[in-house]
Amino acid sequence: MRDQQKAFSFKKVLILVTILALPGFCYYLLQEKGKNRYKPLPFYGEKKLAGTFHSRRGKQIPDTIYHTVKSFAMQSSAGTQVTFGPDSGVALVNLFYTGNRQLADPMNMAMRKVAERFQKNGMVKLYSLTVDPRTDTPDRLKAYHKQWGDFKQWYFLSARDPEEVMGLARESFLLDVVYDPQRKPPFTHSSSIVLLDSQRRIRGYYNALIDEEVNRLIDEVKLLLTEEYRNISVAESYE
Repeated sequence: MRDQQKAFSFKKVLILVTILALPGFCYYLLQEKGKNRYKPLPFYGEKKLAGTFHSRRGKQIPDTIYHTVKSFAMQSSAGTQVTFGPDSGVALVNLFYTGNRQLADPMNMAMRKVAERFQKNGMVKLYSLTVDPRTDTPDRLKAYHKQWGDFKQWYFLSARDPEEVMGLARESFLLDVVYDPQRKPPFTHSSSIVLLDSQRRIRGYYNALIDEEVNRLIDEVKLLLTEEYRNISVAESYE
């Protein structure tokens, strides 16, 4: 009888200890294991150490400087100057020119798919840059833009000359583009759509001619938006 009472008392003590310990254990799981962990998108381009550090959970982590696209301004199909630079949202960029509709139309069809998906989200902006501004005059660019619908956050842009946009494509967006006047069509350029974060760091390349790539782009825009929302929340918590 006494053995049964001892066993019963031991069980009660064990249950009590478990009840008392459970909140602390759950808190540990939430802090260390329960965070919404996800694999962040990579950074493309040259990377170098900043020489400074930030702290995370008591550990010193070196800061990294990533390749960024420099700010620039171009004329839009609406006749206004549009500045591309850091802001609070994400950006998608592609190259095209109306002299090669076989490539331009499928690429901008992919851009329109993304524009439709995020048309109510002011944090997503799209930029289509013509590599042939001499042929794609403002009137021609305006007429071409119309066929893709009226999306306030999608800009069709033209530089002053081909050299400007080709240099920007190669050096900033890290996209292939070649001009050969002996060929028809004379411009050869990448079919990729570039995804950039609010600091205009390159976070992804997606072939606009492949449906699976475009679907992946839409998913990763959502992922990048989540990252941007978190950064905004963290910044606001320190104000």
